[in-house]
Amino acid sequence: MAMTGGAAYLVKSERTNYGSNSWTTDLYIYVKVISQNVVANTSTIALGMYVYSQYSIAWSDFGTNGTSYIGTATSGANCFTFTNGQSGSGTKWLVEDKQVTVSHNSNGTLTLPIYWHWGVNSPWGQYTGPSGSYNVTLSTIDRVAPTVTFSVSSITANGFKISANSTSTADIWQYSTNGGSTWMTFSTSASTSASVTLSSLSPNTNYTVKVRARRQYNQVYGTSGGSTVKTLGGAVVNSVSTVTADNARVTITINVTVYEPSYINSLAIKSGNTTLLTVTGLAWTKGTANRSVTLSSAQRTTLLNWMASIKSFTGTFAVSSFSGSTQIGSTSSKTATVQTTAANSAPTLSDFTYEDSYAVTKSITENNQLFIQDCSTLKVTPGTATAKNGASISNYTAACNGLSASSSSGSAITLGKITKSGSVIVTLTVVDSRGYTATLTKTITVIPYSAPKMYSATLRRTNDIEPEMQLKFSGSIAAISVNGTQKNSVVYARYRYKKTSDADYSGFTSIIAGLTQSGTSFSYSNLELCNLDANSSYDFQLQIQDKLYSQSSLDLYFVVPQGTPLIALRKKKVGINTPNPQAALDVAGDRRVSGGLRVGGASLADFVIQQGTSGIWSFRKWKSGMAECWGAYNFTVAITSAWGAVYESGLISLPTFPFTFAAIPTVFFSSGNGNAAFFVERGNGETRTTTTSPGKFYAMRPVSTGSSNYQITIYAIGKV
Repeated sequence: MAMTGGAAYLVKSERTNYGSNSWTTDLYIYVKVISQNVVANTSTIALGMYVYSQYSIAWSDFGTNGTSYIGTATSGANCFTFTNGQSGSGTKWLVEDKQVTVSHNSNGTLTLPIYWHWGVNSPWGQYTGPSGSYNVTLSTIDRVAPTVTFSVSSITANGFKISANSTSTADIWQYSTNGGSTWMTFSTSASTSASVTLSSLSPNTNYTVKVRARRQYNQVYGTSGGSTVKTLGGAVVNSVSTVTADNARVTITINVTVYEPSYINSLAIKSGNTTLLTVTGLAWTKGTANRSVTLSSAQRTTLLNWMASIKSFTGTFAVSSFSGSTQIGSTSSKTATVQTTAANSAPTLSDFTYEDSYAVTKSITENNQLFIQDCSTLKVTPGTATAKNGASISNYTAACNGLSASSSSGSAITLGKITKSGSVIVTLTVVDSRGYTATLTKTITVIPYSAPKMYSATLRRTNDIEPEMQLKFSGSIAAISVNGTQKNSVVYARYRYKKTSDADYSGFTSIIAGLTQSGTSFSYSNLELCNLDANSSYDFQLQIQDKLYSQSSLDLYFVVPQGTPLIALRKKKVGINTPNPQAALDVAGDRRVSGGLRVGGASLADFVIQQGTSGIWSFRKWKSGMAECWGAYNFTVAITSAWGAVYESGLISLPTFPFTFAAIPTVFFSSGNGNAAFFVERGNGETRTTTTSPGKFYAMRPVSTGSSNYQITIYAIGKV
């Protein structure tokens, strides 16, 4: 095929005499650029060979001197062979055209050697197997990289901003912080400029910054020059030791990494979001080390005043670095415990006093520092209590033998009666607003005491039936000894009474004048105490009190029954269980008779031995065994069922007898005081009387009647 559009290069020319004629035969190689790939930096070319002769020459002896070829190599894939030709007059062409893709140099240039061999013998001997190479220079591909520049701004302790520009549109933008050893893509938007802000760098560190961009047209990267950028060196807090805020000298030990010693630092102590105090002007050497920050007296006071109601808290310790008035980097912080101690901050209590505040016991002991068990009232008066380090006293608590009472003001505290005797501990505790305490104890003397005791007591009627009362008793009181002197005695011995049926007692009658006392013992005897109606029962109260009065009153209660004799003999009268018989024989209570009973000289053949009521029934039982009962039963019923020419109700059940008859009794029915007249129908099996029940019945009327109220009376008599 003919090859057009490329460039032909003469590689061999021969002049031959043929007879009287002489002509020139030229051998050419042919190179045509098919296409160029700018991105791949390659060219695809077509290769061929042909001869040019003035006259027609027969080129038919292919392969006589080896295979004809042309290529970018003498063998292999990029070497192309020819196997036929063409003959005719004029120019003679070799038919084939071959294609190969070749890579340009990185700058886009390429001078390419083309290797060829002509393996044909001409009829007259020209070009007997010639070979060679020819350098062909291809068009340069545009491999120009963009020119990339950048600037850095907004430098912090952890980063900075990179702003980059390119002379050509770039579709990939990358930065390096290590001089180009590694790259990070920060934009893939086609543009002539791009920017990125770095935020995860180390403080106070030098970074060699470069930027490269890929030209969109040929995908060739252009790389900027390098620039050294140093991040800012704000101090970093690593740890904080526990701070004891109530030490006389408060020192904070804080471990800090300092990158730039020229910076001035400040330390803020916070609780949550509240800043309690700030220490400024802190200059620290470079490196990681424990730094000591000592609070001023005023700062210590500020901190303790804020902690007036707490023992400790978790504080935040925040360090900020400044160059002049400009903060460098961000604030760094750690938490630590801020505490007070009982040793430094517990309150003090100077003293307290105590006394018996009960006038009665004080009058007995004549000493308010002595106490009587179960009677005296303990009162404690706090002394001076002093809180420390900004706290305040919130509570005073006195305690003794299980008793406890408090005051918030420091006023006197009354605990009450002490139930223990002997040496007893009294404790006063003060609590401050932080919860720290101070305690003092003292020992008080409590004299043992118990209420008066009764060993024996007798209250009775003379002969158990007379109106005259007899009273005897003996007992003892507790010894209240003060400096060896017995201070106690019985001050009240008295009694009062009331009829058992009455609501109120009489006034007290004193018998103290008749009381015999010896040391702690006492006794009394009076056989003619008073006279009480023999026909009545009486409630009697005996009261013994010593000098503690109602604090320990001994109260005894008696019931004196009426003085009724079993048999009372009066003139022509005998009373049984009654002191004043009203007939020849006056019996109080039930009577039981064995054998016959005569009344007015005649024998009483039968008589009632039991009577009463039960439900609707009244009943009597006779000595002969006869029994009777009667009652009225109210019921409500409708009489609507036709029975021939009359109407009947449903079957009506009656209450059972109040007792069981020995045999079926005789029963009588009649209508009572109801709202309408009716009559009773009985006779079949389900209505019959039994020993326990009068049976059932139907109510009958000549007309149909709706629900109405009726009454039936029943009388039964039989044997039991």
